[in-house]
Amino acid sequence: MIASGQAPKPRPPWFFHPLLQLCISVGLSSASQILFKVATNAGDDKHAINPQLFTSWALWGGIVASLTSLVSWLYALRSVPLVIAFNLAAVTYILIPLGSWVFLGEQVPPIRWLGIALVTLGVLVIARPLSHMEERL
Repeated sequence: MIASGQAPKPRPPWFFHPLLQLCISVGLSSASQILFKVATNAGDDKHAINPQLFTSWALWGGIVASLTSLVSWLYALRSVPLVIAFNLAAVTYILIPLGSWVFLGEQVPPIRWLGIALVTLGVLVIARPLSHMEERL
């Protein structure tokens, strides 16, 4: 309730909505892992760290994506309960195998597809209460 004479608290711009920031965090975290894989696959020697790794656009893109993901995550945690945010972050266990399959050509065995489906189902179950929480954000 707003006391008489007090203006309502202004809503932040849509970009700063906590659930959108949570989605951005999860997406960037997944992208960073795929970029790190691209960076480590570059070069001829697969057994040692290649000095060219540190000049790789994929490595630096992954680092930037990781840091930006962290900032979005911290912003989202201001409003989203950790128990919900952390469980929704399991979407990374869906996005990383899908991204590896699509962008890196990695094979995903049928048993892993089953696991991805189970994680998806779990995320959907966790996300149901978000409709009620959305009203409070």
